[in-house]
Amino acid sequence: MATAHPRTRVYIDGFNLYYAAFRRSRFGAYKWLDPVALCEAALPRNDIDLVKYFTAPLNPSRGRAAQRARQVTYLGALHTLPRLSMHFGEFVEHAKRLLLVEPPRGGPSFARVWVPEEKGSDVNLASHHLVDGFLGAYDVAVVVSNDADLLEPVRLVRKVLGLPVGVLKVEGGQRACVFANVGSFIKPLRRAHFERAQLPPVVRDASGGLWRKPAEWGR
Repeated sequence: MATAHPRTRVYIDGFNLYYAAFRRSRFGAYKWLDPVALCEAALPRNDIDLVKYFTAPLNPSRGRAAQRARQVTYLGALHTLPRLSMHFGEFVEHAKRLLLVEPPRGGPSFARVWVPEEKGSDVNLASHHLVDGFLGAYDVAVVVSNDADLLEPVRLVRKVLGLPVGVLKVEGGQRACVFANVGSFIKPLRRAHFERAQLPPVVRDASGGLWRKPAEWGR
């Protein structure tokens, strides 16, 4: 890095972070997460000017109404953070005929199932990462994801623009880092980082609205 405290912009794949941290690594006690504070805890020598958070509104159908309500509350709290911007893709579902892993003896080998998919976040993240680099918006970019779809934009920023791109990867319980041979540096996100990066239990927005940590997420 060229300076002691390089100007840093962070790009978070929200769903990728959610599944890595709260499903696979069992950090579920820390869902009321302040992404800016998380990045500052993991990158104490960087001057983080902006965190861009990419996600999609959940579809509340098929039993997801409560999950969608918690997401609305969380995103409302995130809107109050001054150095965080949110960018939305789409959540879609398709009925697909898929092969069963363990078909019942004498039964069908295929089943028609609903397949939920989050669309657009990886493209949105890659686009912002590249354009910000071309505009000189950062000295260092950091990606919070382990999605191989982002390998090419990371390569391009490093090769074409000559800018460093680091990766923050949740520690434990996932596959090896797909950016191991591409990123300028890889840093783990540990339990202690999540512990130190929690929002207040009640967050007040600019209009006086209150966003309370969902009871299901614990104290």
